[in-house]
Amino acid sequence: MFKKYAKNFLEKEVSLPGASASLPESSFFESREETVTTLIAEEVTIKGELSFATSLRIDGIFEGELLSEGTLIVGPTGFVKANINLQEAFISGTVEGDITVKERLVLRGTASVTGNITAPIISVDEGVSIVGQMRIAAAPPIAATEDETLNN
Repeated sequence: MFKKYAKNFLEKEVSLPGASASLPESSFFESREETVTTLIAEEVTIKGELSFATSLRIDGIFEGELLSEGTLIVGPTGFVKANINLQEAFISGTVEGDITVKERLVLRGTASVTGNITAPIISVDEGVSIVGQMRIAAAPPIAATEDETLNN
């Protein structure tokens, strides 16, 4: 009646753009979280403008403006009240504000988003709450170089 599957069968393989090898999905998130360069810990509240170069993980509370071309991770206890415009975002907590990402948005666990979402790639787990509009927008086209324009 019930089939048993090997543990390896349950670990999905995901292919990352620009990566040379596939990683199990769980390893993908763990590796992203290990490379966090800035952390707003639980029980920490920050209000204002925050600029970061590579990656930021928020497990506390942030209200204001986020400026970066990097990666944002909002942990399960994280709360962000800001419009987000970044390269990519991984959200497990709560976000109030519009989200615009250039590469990928991952909403997992019991993430809650109140605001409009624009991204070329969106992954949404079961149990995620979204109040707003979602726009799946293709990555902007690469501008043709002068040589390509002259040859056409």
